[in-house]
Amino acid sequence: MPEHDNLEQFKREFENLRRLRHQNIVQLLGYCYEIKLEYVELSDGRTVFGENIYRALCFQYMHKGSLRKHLSDECRGLDWQTRYKIIKGTCEGLKYLHEGLENPIYHLDLKPDNILLDKDMVPKLADFGLSKLVYNDHTRATQSFVGTINLVSKKLDIFSLGVVMIQIMSGENGYRTSAYMSSQEFINLVLENWRNRLEETPRCTSLEAECHQVKRAIEIALDCIHADRNKRPNIGDIVHWLNETEQMIKKMNHLSICIETYKILPYNL
Repeated sequence: MPEHDNLEQFKREFENLRRLRHQNIVQLLGYCYEIKLEYVELSDGRTVFGENIYRALCFQYMHKGSLRKHLSDECRGLDWQTRYKIIKGTCEGLKYLHEGLENPIYHLDLKPDNILLDKDMVPKLADFGLSKLVYNDHTRATQSFVGTINLVSKKLDIFSLGVVMIQIMSGENGYRTSAYMSSQEFINLVLENWRNRLEETPRCTSLEAECHQVKRAIEIALDCIHADRNKRPNIGDIVHWLNETEQMIKKMNHLSICIETYKILPYNL
């Protein structure tokens, strides 16, 4: 590819990424593109000149680093609310890439190393080095093929999301553990571990509501890693299901407040 075309392609890709605006997508701030004329002396004494291209991208600083260094099992490390916040934010970021853009972007390399955390532990998806922009102006002859590629890319992201969710909930070895157990056995194991920890944790939310949220998150993660990619959910459904668990917690908390209020009301004879 001619260097001019190479530079123009780099600029177009940069502009596509720079326009991404979402609280769960790391913000691209700028870039550097430099060409240097350099030479190398060969073994026979000849000198060969050539152009060396240097490229660098500048992103916003993430204080807490990557998710990788915060992973741990259920018994220690981040509490449930923080882990759920990371799960939900990761899903919201992926939903924006898949469904919130005119031209969808599929990450294709979603993993804990590529999920960065700011000072408030808000997750932001990063490293789109393998991502693909999917445009809608394909010819009729190629639409069928492109549609297949898009489906595979989308479902690959969903599978990776499921693995990440399991690792957030049960540590780096969680996915490996799930492979040697039935779905129900794995759900019961992770839920029991989290129930034991939640019972020991001071709370302002309903224990049963939080346990339901844990259970539902595990179920969703296992759906994401289904061997049949056609049975994996879409990201929009995943976010909807997570929202339902949040609504249940609100209702359970409201019910608990009503019950406590009823208990302390004075009884007048």
